[in-house]
Amino acid sequence: MASRDQSSDRIGRILDPQSIAIAGASADESKRGYIATKRLEESDYDGDVYPVNPSYEGEILGKEVYPSVSAIPDRVDLVYVVTPAGAVPEILEDAGGADAAGAVIFSAGFSEVGNEETEDELVRIAEEHGIRFFGPNVMGMVNVPEDVYLGIDASYSPGGLSMVSQSGNLGMYLGVVANAERNTGLSHFVSIGNEADLKFHELLPYFASDDETDVLVLYVEGMSEGRAFLKEAARFSQEKPLIVLKGGRTGAGKSSAASHTASLAGDATVLEDVYSQAGIVTVDSFDDIVPVGQALTGQPALSGRNIAVMTEAGGVATTSADSLVEHGLTVPELTEETQDKLAELFPYSPNLENPIDTMVSGETASVHDDAAEILLSDPNIDGLLICGSYGGYGVGGTGIELPTDEASAKAQIESARRIARLPAEYDKPVIVNSAFTPEESEALAICRDAGVPVYDSFRDASLAFQALADYSEFLETADERSDFATDSDDGGHEAIQEASEGVVLTEDEAKGVLEDYDIPVASYRLVTSAEDAVRAASEFDGDVAMKIVSPQIQHKTEAGGVSLGVSGVEDVRATYEELLANAEAYDPGATIDGVLVSPMLEEGVEVIIGATQDEEVGPVVMFGLGGIFVEVLEDVTFGAVPLTERDARRMIEQIDGKELLEGARDRLDVDVDALVNLLVAVSRLVAENQEITELDLNPVFCYEDGVSVVDAGISL
Repeated sequence: MASRDQSSDRIGRILDPQSIAIAGASADESKRGYIATKRLEESDYDGDVYPVNPSYEGEILGKEVYPSVSAIPDRVDLVYVVTPAGAVPEILEDAGGADAAGAVIFSAGFSEVGNEETEDELVRIAEEHGIRFFGPNVMGMVNVPEDVYLGIDASYSPGGLSMVSQSGNLGMYLGVVANAERNTGLSHFVSIGNEADLKFHELLPYFASDDETDVLVLYVEGMSEGRAFLKEAARFSQEKPLIVLKGGRTGAGKSSAASHTASLAGDATVLEDVYSQAGIVTVDSFDDIVPVGQALTGQPALSGRNIAVMTEAGGVATTSADSLVEHGLTVPELTEETQDKLAELFPYSPNLENPIDTMVSGETASVHDDAAEILLSDPNIDGLLICGSYGGYGVGGTGIELPTDEASAKAQIESARRIARLPAEYDKPVIVNSAFTPEESEALAICRDAGVPVYDSFRDASLAFQALADYSEFLETADERSDFATDSDDGGHEAIQEASEGVVLTEDEAKGVLEDYDIPVASYRLVTSAEDAVRAASEFDGDVAMKIVSPQIQHKTEAGGVSLGVSGVEDVRATYEELLANAEAYDPGATIDGVLVSPMLEEGVEVIIGATQDEEVGPVVMFGLGGIFVEVLEDVTFGAVPLTERDARRMIEQIDGKELLEGARDRLDVDVDALVNLLVAVSRLVAENQEITELDLNPVFCYEDGVSVVDAGISL
């Protein structure tokens, strides 16, 4: 019996097979088994191909047909299964017994049509024999360098992109797009389907070590082991860029959520933030994959977000700068020395501040490289965008007025050769956005061949810089980020361990748990009589807040169970009785534990901190601006536990309204360090108590010298 502990070796044999058996091979030229055998036989594939069909004697395409995989005298790496669904379990059992590494099961008729029983049988067989498989009901697999095409009819140009996809058609389409893009190609494509056996995270080590893969692209609709994927992705991203396109980007089910945190935790929002935490570059559209991939493979890291823009028209300069800023980049001022040097090159330029407008002239073509070098030498600049009509000199018939003489064309070609070398010399990325990409002038071809991306839109160029900035930031801070391990030696909090599933802790219980995790909670007293309320109120200076405490009443305001600014003995006594009466009227069967008395706090900047269990990646913490508009503005970020201080600080910096934490609108700066410590403490609480399904701290008041949790809720 083979061991699944050998999976990494088996995955390598599957994705780079030296021998392939076609289970379901046929002499019928219309059948998938014949097509697959013929494709491999007529290709440059150097491995052995074995047709398998127990009902056929003789040869297919000159190859001996075997009745079973186990009848093949040599070792088989990969079995490509194209039989009816009913025959697949027997084939997989036979292949596993013969120590085949794995299978790609093209066959349909399993869980996608309600036949879960047979699919479960495949998983059982695989576990018993140690064999691994993709599928069932998957498109197939491609290894372009080795000319292995299974289930894919197209042919692809070789290149550094590899893709693992839950959609076979998207993988095929990526190959087509990569073919159409100059200087882009495909290394591998794997159709993973519904992860019945092999999972996304199990494939990452292979692609991390594969010399032909520069960037790995994943199309994901849902993962069965999202937490394991995060751990492996964080390791992979330190070696190579990982791009993810997430399908099904809606936050279905928000309206039924019980808490602020749950209602704000739409699938796309959580996963985009958490993927970024692991160094994954996310894209919103399939059309973004190749442009982002080109930048991540061909250019140096971007040490900051400061971009210089060089163009030949004022409108292009403004538009490109706007696009960069919209994608999280900055277009900073150039040093005085840089501007003086540019003035010598372009004495008639209307603007030599960033973005610079060099104006169109025959002489401009010969000094583009000089200008690019001056800009890259500026200490304020981390990268360069050359945009507009670059590459169009000497190109006629476009309707754009540019010098078309041979001298200008040659000058731009020579300039392009120099520009193509600058990224390596200055260790700063250069990207070209040209209106002349359809013509593919020699100057643009030189840039592409050297790995300088050439795009035809401001958006693609800006998106490429954004991806470079995000990925570079991850590489610089990877060792300060989470390892996503949630296993803890601590047994968790006693009150949580003893509580029943489905319980919602009362506010005083929740605050007690928080205090045990050193989380700063506003002072409170739980009282069970009007006189106790008076005594509790007297312990605090000034007015108090009073709230009903009941396991059945979670929305206290709706029940009339909250009163703020209560002052004086008689007011406290009367408020206590009123809160009890309101609660009884709201829910006559509710258990009333008492009333919580707290001091009215000085107003600070309100934030919300929460936690929830994401169905894919498990426990996550949320941070955002609090107050009554929290669900309207939805200005929140998420991080998977356990959070490090770096993770927490990054979450704070990601919200759009972070200026409110920095003293905007005559407010004092808040104590960000205290806020970071609070997020890390909440993360530890959730990591050690995974019975917590939802946690809400709202509001949390932030001050110049600390933070204070005002209201708290914990659901188990």
